[in-house]
Amino acid sequence: METLILFVIAMGLAMDCFTIAITNSSVSGLVKPGVPLRVAVAFSFAHLVLLFFGNWIGNLLQPMFEGVELWVAFIILVIIGLKMISEVRRRHPKSKVFDINQTKVIVILSLATAMDAFLAGIVVGITNMSVYAGGILLAATVFILTLAGMAGGEQLGMAFAKRTATFGGAFLLVAAAVFLFQFIL
Repeated sequence: METLILFVIAMGLAMDCFTIAITNSSVSGLVKPGVPLRVAVAFSFAHLVLLFFGNWIGNLLQPMFEGVELWVAFIILVIIGLKMISEVRRRHPKSKVFDINQTKVIVILSLATAMDAFLAGIVVGITNMSVYAGGILLAATVFILTLAGMAGGEQLGMAFAKRTATFGGAFLLVAAAVFLFQFIL
């Protein structure tokens, strides 16, 4: 069950990267050779680092939440999921378009997309899930979906990008529901 939860969380977080990759490769003009790979590596690395940092914080906080850790995980995942969905409704994906060919833009977007990975790391830490399995799943999923989004951005377009962001939030809500289901049983 833990691997399934980690995978669903990874998919939810990676969908945000997928959305950013689609919008920036479809609208910002010609993407230079090598940039999709740099973006995928940067996004994956930032997610991995912030997941591990969040896990460290979660491990420190875990004794405070003894006995209610599943409820805390549920609340955090619901907040992340609803935030992702509400961002889609409030802003059009075009508002997240930057010149993805610039290194500083790649770094800033990497950190911006990885903030939710920090919160997911706290969930992993307070629930004592395997941060290594979560890290591998997250890094691989973010890498693959970012690379796919960069490669297919022009063909997929902005309407598809808006839907993928909604799916990302929905994945996190599903992960929250699984935590709640575990609590009830």
